[in-house]
Amino acid sequence: MSFFLGQILEKMGSIDKDIRFMATHDLANELEKDTFKMDPTYENKIVTKLLALTADSANNVQENVVKCLGLLIKRVKDSQATEIIDTLSKNILEESNKEELVEISGIGLKTIITNLPSEGSSISTLVIKNLVPKLLIGIDSEKLKDKNEIKMSCLDILNDLLQKYGSFMVGDLENIQKVVLPKLNATRPAIRKRAILCLANIAFPSPDNLFNSLLDYIIKSIEEAKKPDHISTLIQAIGAICKSSGYRLGKYLPKVMPHVLNYCDNNKFEQNDELRENCLLCFEAIIEKCQKDVTPYIGEIITLCTKYIKFDPNYSDDADGEEDGDEEEEEMETSGDDDDEQEEEEEEEDLSDDDDISWKIRRSSCKTLCAIISTRPELLVELYQKVAPVLYNRFKEREENVRLDIFTTFVLLLKQLNKKLANPQAKEVLKQQVPKLVQSISKSLIDKSIRTRVGAIALLKELVMIIPGSLTGQVSQIVNGINLSLSEKNTNSNLKIEALVLLKLLLINEPAQSFQSHITSLSTHIVKCINDSYYRIASEALRVCQEFVIVFDKIRSSIDCKPIISSLFAANFVQLKAQDIDQEVKEAAISSIGTIITLFGNEIQSELQPCLSILLERLDNELTRVVTVKVLSRIINSSINIDLSSILPSAIKLLSTFLRKNNRILKQSSLIALNDIVKVCPNLLPSSLLTGILTEMATLINESDLQITHLAFVFIQNLLKQYSEKHQAATLVNEKCIPPTLALLKSSLLQGVALESLLSLFATIVQLDEPGMKYEQLLTLLFNTAADIKQPATRQSFHSISQCIAVITVNTTPALRKQTIHNLICNLSSVNEPLVLLSLSCLGEIGRRIDIHENENLQESVYKTFEANNEEIKQVAALCLGDIAVCSLQTYLPFILEQIKNQPKKQYLLLHTLRETIVKLSHTDEGIKTIHPFLQSILPLLFDNCVNEEEGTRNIVAECLGKLSMIEPNEIIPKLVEKIKSPSPLERSTIVTSIKFSIMENKEVVDQYLAPNISQFLSLLHDGDLIVRRSALLSLNYIAHNKPNLIRNDLSVYLPILYNNAKIKPELIREVDLGPFKHKVDDGIEIRKTAFECMYTLLDTSIDKIDVAPFIVSLCDGLKDTQYDIKLLCHLMIIRLANSNGAALLENITLLLEPLRVILMTKVNETAVKQQIERNEECIRSALRAVASISRIPNSDSIVKFEEFVKNTIRTTPLAAQFNSILSEDTISNQDSMDTSN
Repeated sequence: MSFFLGQILEKMGSIDKDIRFMATHDLANELEKDTFKMDPTYENKIVTKLLALTADSANNVQENVVKCLGLLIKRVKDSQATEIIDTLSKNILEESNKEELVEISGIGLKTIITNLPSEGSSISTLVIKNLVPKLLIGIDSEKLKDKNEIKMSCLDILNDLLQKYGSFMVGDLENIQKVVLPKLNATRPAIRKRAILCLANIAFPSPDNLFNSLLDYIIKSIEEAKKPDHISTLIQAIGAICKSSGYRLGKYLPKVMPHVLNYCDNNKFEQNDELRENCLLCFEAIIEKCQKDVTPYIGEIITLCTKYIKFDPNYSDDADGEEDGDEEEEEMETSGDDDDEQEEEEEEEDLSDDDDISWKIRRSSCKTLCAIISTRPELLVELYQKVAPVLYNRFKEREENVRLDIFTTFVLLLKQLNKKLANPQAKEVLKQQVPKLVQSISKSLIDKSIRTRVGAIALLKELVMIIPGSLTGQVSQIVNGINLSLSEKNTNSNLKIEALVLLKLLLINEPAQSFQSHITSLSTHIVKCINDSYYRIASEALRVCQEFVIVFDKIRSSIDCKPIISSLFAANFVQLKAQDIDQEVKEAAISSIGTIITLFGNEIQSELQPCLSILLERLDNELTRVVTVKVLSRIINSSINIDLSSILPSAIKLLSTFLRKNNRILKQSSLIALNDIVKVCPNLLPSSLLTGILTEMATLINESDLQITHLAFVFIQNLLKQYSEKHQAATLVNEKCIPPTLALLKSSLLQGVALESLLSLFATIVQLDEPGMKYEQLLTLLFNTAADIKQPATRQSFHSISQCIAVITVNTTPALRKQTIHNLICNLSSVNEPLVLLSLSCLGEIGRRIDIHENENLQESVYKTFEANNEEIKQVAALCLGDIAVCSLQTYLPFILEQIKNQPKKQYLLLHTLRETIVKLSHTDEGIKTIHPFLQSILPLLFDNCVNEEEGTRNIVAECLGKLSMIEPNEIIPKLVEKIKSPSPLERSTIVTSIKFSIMENKEVVDQYLAPNISQFLSLLHDGDLIVRRSALLSLNYIAHNKPNLIRNDLSVYLPILYNNAKIKPELIREVDLGPFKHKVDDGIEIRKTAFECMYTLLDTSIDKIDVAPFIVSLCDGLKDTQYDIKLLCHLMIIRLANSNGAALLENITLLLEPLRVILMTKVNETAVKQQIERNEECIRSALRAVASISRIPNSDSIVKFEEFVKNTIRTTPLAAQFNSILSEDTISNQDSMDTSN
């Protein structure tokens, strides 16, 4: 290395500039290597020589020198680093006459700052210490009073330094601020601009007192300022400070906003467009960063934006404000900075476009409106009423860039309607505006500018998706614009693709009749685009063709379809048979031609067979088989009965092989296709392939993929129903598919559609009564399967098997059914507990399907099992009796009610029975009619049991009351409301719990009868009894999760109650004397947990109605709670809040930092057991996830206290590694998925 450095040093002194260039270039390359080590003997010489070369006459040598100095600063001793800084600073301050040296020295210092490590280090501290005083001299020195270039260079360097090391320069910030602030009054705009940037970077890390002094100075200056340029600079400074320091500006808005609002619309400064632009940009920053504090001013800001988005004093358009949206046919087409030639042509005119900067005001208005739209979802209806008409009337904007901004703003407004909590009324307002909106944008669709057309199409695409079916009357206007974009020669490919996508969306979402007059023109353009050489246009055109054919089919009766279909088919066929085309085009061609054959196959009989042959080839191709399988299904299901006999045997053979592939989509599509074949044309299924198909089918029957299993069961059922050789099919099914089916029945995962299709299959099998699968044989197999289930058995173990036994019993002959039921009744006296469980389950499942009350000893035998020693048997017996009563209500319900009254020991089980009956009957209209006459007998019994001491019993009663209240709301809900005032806290608790079970029933009934009374039920949130209050909180949580609309408008009432219940109440903490020691018991734990769970739920369903500031105060209480569960829940709420309303969280983040610090620093006692250690570690991990979620919020790094918290509490502690690991996870934490509704 010494030899290399010696050579480099010698070459740097060469008189040949090329040699000097190569020497500095080689040195820079070596310095970039991690392995480079500086030889101490050459260090001083190298640095001195490089500093001398900053004055080199060759620019390329100077560039290399700057690069070397930037890389060298980290590798040399402090003395050399100081020399580098001092020399470069001296060049700037003392060699002011040498402009080139000043410039290269400034670049050198900026390069050094860029290359310094981002974290604080000794070298960065040294650079800051040496450089800052010199820069301040350069900015403020009297000697350099007229040297504006030096001042700008020093401000630039200082800005870079503050941007990178602001938080490490807190001690210097006051001096820097004193020097920079006066530069806001500089005569040169470039200096003022740089001063603003410096002040913004000072504001970010500055302590509160310094920040306050900065704002006080600026506000005082605005109050005293007279010149528009000075006022504009100060307002620009406020905007920049707001962007960097965020919420900290919020408390100054009452002083700042009146001035900004005044100057934005002040007639005195009417001609100062720059001032107005800066006011609007300041509004944008404040709206984004101070969302809470800016609320009182939003209305005025919207008014100003809607006024100045139309501000164009140099262009007169009388139709600007009229509702009919009439425009001049000839619009001025200027593009500002881009059209230099046009500007030259207009130089002789009185008004030059160079002088017209009004477009900046209109663009700033757009940006401010975008900020309002993004951050104020609660104003959505108002925005559509006031802002939307102004926007679409400005679609005629003459400046293209501004016009595109207006389109973007309107698209953003449309996208708000897709948000979860969007007010549906806004969509209704938009629907009324559609005619005027489309009329306004229709001219943009035929504009000369490609960018304008693409922007207009993007807006219409969003509109079609937001309100499908609402553009019926405007389809012609839009289609005319699409036709123009598709027909013009040399049209931009991107424009064609966008136009095709819009056309596809219109075809999907608008009525077919709307396109009747455009069928011929559209088909011509579609054919032309299908034949386009660019694959993206061709593939999109094929997708459009598919939707076009579907629409055409609906209106074919009024049009001669053969010529149009023939031309579309021909274009599709060319792409279908082509081998050397893009995969995307291949798939689109297969899908499109499949639709043509499905709907219009009778019109193209002569071309059909060659096409089907190609489709068979594509089915055998690994790349195209998935889409071809789906197309084959569509063709099979065609209403015009396409003759597929030429390809179907081969296709079925291929489909059967696809069943063993790993590709799930292919497997699923193949099953659907085979199902369609069996249903539509079973005779074309070769018997020789049946064994292979069922063998593959058997492998699909398992618990790993129940959707595939469901499709397999459906296929087997259809095969048994439709196949001509039923005996052969039944034999193969019995041999191949029944064994895996019985194995699946042992799984507790079998449920949903898979179980339903299996039950349907068993019903079909029993009805066929084929040898080997007769009822008795199936019954034996099912009982044997149940016997094989591992013990101890539970009712869940027999859930699927009992339903299968019930289904086959219901579908067999009456004699066999009676015998089976008799056997099941006899089993109830067995000592074999699993058999008793299974028999009870079977009787219940049979009883809820058909009336079996005539069977002897049924009631007595089932009721006797209520006395069993096994609790599981008792529970199943209760459910069994309830299920049997479903179809025999007249017989069993009086007995059940009588026993509830007279058998207090069996009351709990009998109430389970009653609940089972009510729940099953309340699901159907027929069931509701059946139970209605018995309501007068049931209700008194339920009300009597509302005061039961057992919470489980009260919950059952509450569920029954909730279900029944929706059957006869007129009668029952008033009774429930009356019971709210009951003197018994247990009764009040039961009543408020009952509404949990009401709200999931009939929506209209809930809205009509329950909603008006919901506030009366929730008045029990104020109840003095803890049990009642917790029940009310649980009901509130359940409503918040499932029917938030019932409470959203009253959250201002309920949230303070939640916050109050979330606090630790000393009066609920009691001391229990345990002899040797005393133990504190907190009776408020469950109340607090429930309150926080409800808050968590509301963050998901009603965040737009929550004032975040008091919410965070309550979160602080939770973080300080003694219970780990509550702390974990609060961490989850922070994560959810960070993801959904991060800006509001940042405004109040300082409140959370100390509680989070305490959690992260908590250490367990040395005597702690393993469980306590693990819980503490879990709590710390959870807190770190919460901090990580905050750090992911945009601009979170602008919160100085948060950054200091992360640095001091996490980054510099053993928690750093764990925190970095969490940061590397997905942006949205997996933890934010907890369901707290009960």
